[in-house]
Amino acid sequence: MEEAPDSIGFYEALNTYGLAWFVADQPDSARMAAGRVLTFAAQQEPSDRIHLLTAMSYNSMGNCYGLTRQQDSALYCFMLALHYYELTSEREKAPDVCINIADMHMRKGDFANSAFYYRKALSISDSLGMTDQTGFPVYTGLGQLYMELRDFDLSDHYFRLAENQYKRQTLNEQFFYCNTRGNYYFFKEEYGNALPWFEKGKALVVPGGYRFSENLVNVNLGEIYFHLDKPDSVRYYLDKAHAYFSAINEQTFLYHIGTIRAGMALKDNDPRLARRYLQNSAATGIEPSLTGIRNKYIQDYFARTGDFKQAYSYLLKNRAMDDSIRSERTMMRIAEIDMRYGQDTTLMKKEMLIQTQASNIRSLRMRSFVWVTVSLLIVAMAVIVSLVMKKQKDLQSMIFHDQMTKLKLSNIRNRISPHFVFNVLNREISSAEDAGHSHLKGLVMLLRRSLELTAQTYVTLAQELEFARAYISLEQESLGDGFRLEWHIDPHIDTTAVFVPPMIIQIPVENAIKHALRQKEGEKRLSVRVENEGNGFRILIQDNGPGYSPGKRDPSAGTGTGLKVLYQSIDLFNHKNKEKILFRILRSDEEGLGGTKVSVYIPNNYKFENV
Repeated sequence: MEEAPDSIGFYEALNTYGLAWFVADQPDSARMAAGRVLTFAAQQEPSDRIHLLTAMSYNSMGNCYGLTRQQDSALYCFMLALHYYELTSEREKAPDVCINIADMHMRKGDFANSAFYYRKALSISDSLGMTDQTGFPVYTGLGQLYMELRDFDLSDHYFRLAENQYKRQTLNEQFFYCNTRGNYYFFKEEYGNALPWFEKGKALVVPGGYRFSENLVNVNLGEIYFHLDKPDSVRYYLDKAHAYFSAINEQTFLYHIGTIRAGMALKDNDPRLARRYLQNSAATGIEPSLTGIRNKYIQDYFARTGDFKQAYSYLLKNRAMDDSIRSERTMMRIAEIDMRYGQDTTLMKKEMLIQTQASNIRSLRMRSFVWVTVSLLIVAMAVIVSLVMKKQKDLQSMIFHDQMTKLKLSNIRNRISPHFVFNVLNREISSAEDAGHSHLKGLVMLLRRSLELTAQTYVTLAQELEFARAYISLEQESLGDGFRLEWHIDPHIDTTAVFVPPMIIQIPVENAIKHALRQKEGEKRLSVRVENEGNGFRILIQDNGPGYSPGKRDPSAGTGTGLKVLYQSIDLFNHKNKEKILFRILRSDEEGLGGTKVSVYIPNNYKFENV
């Protein structure tokens, strides 16, 4: 509303704001909002949107008048709302307005017109296929209508139809049902059955602070307890309701509270107090059922005071009112409306069935032709897709095997670097007096094992550990006396039964020795750990060198080809597996060790075979 002060959208929002005021028991504010919208709409060119805005405003204003018992004004607004809804494309709003019109006619005691508009709401709903949405308030209204006509069997029938849809309704509709169902049992004089329905209705509205609805139920509870001979409960509920309705000057409910209190005074054999309550008849627009209840107490009052002539006159008034409400003419008209609705509904369903069958026959041939065409197209597309997918698969396979070949060649080149071989040979030549030449023998073994492993795409953990041990053994002398090596292999891991990518340990170990430990002064520590973790195992290679620094590169550090090959191998393996190998190089500061930590996590059941 703040962002669009002069647009239709502003007034559409204002309508919603007015609805919020209405629900919050502020009908005057809601009516003022609807009046502002109507003033705006009257100044605009007619259009579907303006008609809809006008219809919503008149409906909102009618609800406000209905809440304050101004039935004639409410009917006037509802009839205008129905007129404007019928000018729009949104006919699905019309049943709700018809229900409102029917409710107002019922309050005025015009049961024939009430039945007509309830049936009209059902007829429009049937034609739009939305009876499931509007059926509940219509069935509840018809249940109330036949309750007023004292046709309790038919009333109960409609109440049960509504009860089947009760759980899908809004809080307001559920409250209306509970209150009306309680009134049904009240007029049947089954006060014990009425009580739980009123209590259920009150439990719905109390948490939300709907005070008007809450005190409406308080009046009904006071009347039930009056008939159940519980005077303390009667006074409790009537006092609460009287305080609220006096504050908002709601004369209709004050009128009825006075009626019940007059009945209490008569029960207590206090005709003078009863007369004081019964003399207050200033309210207008009182529903016939409430007037009838008061007339009975007035009749009882005159009988108790010995004025039998007046008592008899009120008896005749009530009989005349009952005869008017439930006259033969009214009953016949309502029955006629019911019959016409049934006939219209049957004819409409037959016509819809005929049209549906004709449409099915016309579309049968077309569907057959379409299905044949679609089937041929599907077969052709399936063949084309199959050929394309096969070609793509073959191409991917070629690319994959080409990558693996390159990696295997890189593996061969990087498994044992020439620089490393020359260093070992130089040491052996310079120490020729050592007859054993144990390092030279180890180098030969390492070269032979390297050639065996490089042709494989994966190796056992035991093979990789053996290779790394042999490599460290050959390099150990060059690291000096300050070198400390730690091995920790979890005894629960069968190293001969689990597999790893080639060089997954050897390359990080080689990097640790070459780039972290060889130039380091003092103690040089290297740790290799293999541990179970979660649904896999983790390999940790850690040194106490200067530490890993991404982006900082030593010109003498080499090309980094070994790590590149390792990363590419892991990417290829991960492409074939749902759970991935996780390879990370971190700067390690734990326990003051410093240096670099290489962490490799390999899930159990990792698949290498397809590669």
